[in-house]
Amino acid sequence: MVVIKPFRGVRYNPEKVDISRVVTPPYDVISDEERERYYALHDYNIIRLDYSKGEGEKKYIEAARLYRQWKEEGVLIQDDTPALYYCRQDYEVKGEKKALRGVIALVKLSEYSSGEVLPHEETLSSPKKDRLALLRHTKASFSQIYGLYEDREARVTGIVEEALEEPLVDFFDATGNRHRLWRICDEKVIEEVTHAFHGKRIFIADGHHRYETALAYRNEMRRLTGRTSGDEPFDYVPMFLTNMYDKGVTILPAHRAIKYEFSTEEFLDKALKFFDIHSFGINKESFFHFLYRDDRNFGFYHGDFYGLVLKDYGVMDMLLPQKSPTLRRLSVSVLHSLILEKILGFTCREDNIAYIIDEEEAIAAVVRGEFTAVFFLNPTRVEEIRDVALAGEKMPGKATYFYPKLLTGLVIYDMRG
Repeated sequence: MVVIKPFRGVRYNPEKVDISRVVTPPYDVISDEERERYYALHDYNIIRLDYSKGEGEKKYIEAARLYRQWKEEGVLIQDDTPALYYCRQDYEVKGEKKALRGVIALVKLSEYSSGEVLPHEETLSSPKKDRLALLRHTKASFSQIYGLYEDREARVTGIVEEALEEPLVDFFDATGNRHRLWRICDEKVIEEVTHAFHGKRIFIADGHHRYETALAYRNEMRRLTGRTSGDEPFDYVPMFLTNMYDKGVTILPAHRAIKYEFSTEEFLDKALKFFDIHSFGINKESFFHFLYRDDRNFGFYHGDFYGLVLKDYGVMDMLLPQKSPTLRRLSVSVLHSLILEKILGFTCREDNIAYIIDEEEAIAAVVRGEFTAVFFLNPTRVEEIRDVALAGEKMPGKATYFYPKLLTGLVIYDMRG
């Protein structure tokens, strides 16, 4: 059973700072250039705590020192009583206006095997090592894991939104997205929300590394302290919880730009066995109209645009016989297992592939000669994430890109109190 509860959040003091200048996207989508920009933007930017510069242990020690200092200076203040928080981000994607909204609460940590919190992606060791070192030194989580839950009747959203009054913060970021955060202290509302999660499962959308780090830290602290009640501060992790059926949930495809010399003619000749081929020349608009028309459609740019329509998913049953039907039919599985590996003979490594969300950026990278070609695919559907997770399987890396990203620094979970 999923257990959630309120907490005394640590927040930026609006009397001391302009919050729009001190919050950032998650650390794992920030480039080196962007990190420098956030450093320069404000002396109290959360980047100095969550993704600080420096080498080795020193950067974590400095992050912990600054965190203590900012609390002492009153730049960061802690709420007096435990609360749930409600976050809404108004944004636009592909010309459509949407709102991502959800409850920020503590979720009791559980092993994946319990079936309460479920992953859908593989993780890497280096990010977990980094996050664990930061957690050990600061005893705080500066961001929330993005979690999905099933609620076709939108019961949780209805309970919360009826109780909302004036937001704690209300601002626009540099991209024009509007961010609002509310604090919910009403004990009756909190009880209704926490009860509504009984019997639900949470599917991790973003933050697999942070969740597994929190599990490792919990186990470490249990060994060190002997406190195994299951209700210690380290037994919980902060999560942003949103209804997977809400129209505000957006998943974008991460297109694959590759470094690999190949003949377009030879590739297309081999692909004809499995795909119907469409040539678009340099007509980019027609190509993308074709691409997103159907989940079976794929495409690539190698000087010209080409569209591929999968003839029969039966080939995926032969390629991945041990995998579930859902995973075999994922666009990302077809792209990796059939198009890149079987037909093209390409093997993904960290140094020969890039995952690019923006279509124009991906094309420009090929034009500049940074990559040989870019392969385009359709986004993963939220139901596919659910089904793969329930089957106990993991998708290929970068199979999903949830948009927009949650901001780091809106509300902090301090395990010291």
